[in-house]
Amino acid sequence: MNSFWRIFSLELKSAVRSKSLLMLTLVSVAWMIVAPFLFTGDGTPDGARTLAIHYSLGGVAALLSVTLLASATGAIAAERSSGRLQMTLVRPVRYAAVALARMSALAAVGAAVLAVAAAFEAARADLSRPCRHVLPPAMPSPREEAAMMYDVFMSDPSTPEAVRKAKKPVVLRLLAQRSFDRYDTVSTNAVISWSFKLSDGSLPGEGLSVRLRFTNAYDVRDNVRGSLRLVCGDSVWSAAITNITQAVVDIPLKQVKCGDMSGEAKSAAELVFRNEGSSSLMLRPRRDVNLLVPADEFGRNLLRAYVELVAILTLLIAFGVFLGAGLGRPVALFTAIVALAVSEMSPSVIEQYPDELETDRLDSIGLFITRAAAEATHPISSLEPLARLSDDVCVERREVVRTVVVDMAIVPLLLALLSGFVMPRKVDSQV
Repeated sequence: MNSFWRIFSLELKSAVRSKSLLMLTLVSVAWMIVAPFLFTGDGTPDGARTLAIHYSLGGVAALLSVTLLASATGAIAAERSSGRLQMTLVRPVRYAAVALARMSALAAVGAAVLAVAAAFEAARADLSRPCRHVLPPAMPSPREEAAMMYDVFMSDPSTPEAVRKAKKPVVLRLLAQRSFDRYDTVSTNAVISWSFKLSDGSLPGEGLSVRLRFTNAYDVRDNVRGSLRLVCGDSVWSAAITNITQAVVDIPLKQVKCGDMSGEAKSAAELVFRNEGSSSLMLRPRRDVNLLVPADEFGRNLLRAYVELVAILTLLIAFGVFLGAGLGRPVALFTAIVALAVSEMSPSVIEQYPDELETDRLDSIGLFITRAAAEATHPISSLEPLARLSDDVCVERREVVRTVVVDMAIVPLLLALLSGFVMPRKVDSQV
């Protein structure tokens, strides 16, 4: 443990003496000041605020990701090629401790610079601005829904023959993807309802709203008239809707009955919509229906988003150090940049691939690898905390805990152990 802290402190002192920490901080602050003036929003204060958060704080996160990933790939490789690593290992130091200490030091540098950027954002933001939990309807997972629909879909006479001949996993994946775009139709004077699970077991009396996006069979704008009713235990909220389709609308709910929400009744809420207009309406439950529940303030949400971003940086740094432990610095850096690019492109490749049935075997192998890469790098490939922060959506505590445990603790520790396994073999091969 003493050797870990010695190496950790030496790495931090090196970052200070080389002025790397100072330069990263100055560049980050300069970008936070300049970024809001470089992008044009929709002309509204909320649009400008969204751009400022997403691109100013996001730009600092991207800068740190690339810079610290490059430093991480050389943290061990450069010292090994210069011979300094062999001198370090003459002392009774475990290889894994060397890797873990360097990961931790670079992560501390990233956390410090990102803290300055977050503090800068906090200084110019309204910290009391409320954020909300966005609850989707309680539905089976896309995979579960696909499994339930498989037999019905395959027995439907309208199902294309090419789909019938496709492999079952391919059809199940296709059905799971299409579950997000499955529409429910609400005829005139018809009623549709959705159930919502409540994680904290209750709903506040004020501040509730529903987010909906309607369309119709002809995909044209049309008047919407209807009513909403939310029931949770003995408490009831309601609202009237007068709007047009093809627009995302937030409908505030007003409590009309306050009752005792005890026992199992408070673990779920049911939202009922009645179509009182002259035409049928359509919406996708997985995309177009949300219950918005008040959470806490922007300041706490910013703190949670900061923690998630630090965890993502730590994961990137750990991956870079691991590559540098077994590869030369140029190869490690190239591999890291390619992996980062793949993590950014994988979701688009999967979504836009034209052959849904994957009839080409070679393409099927490539798609399997791409999906695996997208699944493994999802925390890196999307700035999810920033998107939620800019949209006043609560960064959930359970997500923060999971990210910290996995991305900041378990994975870096495993990569440090693997680095400790690779390093002596690489060192011996160069002796």
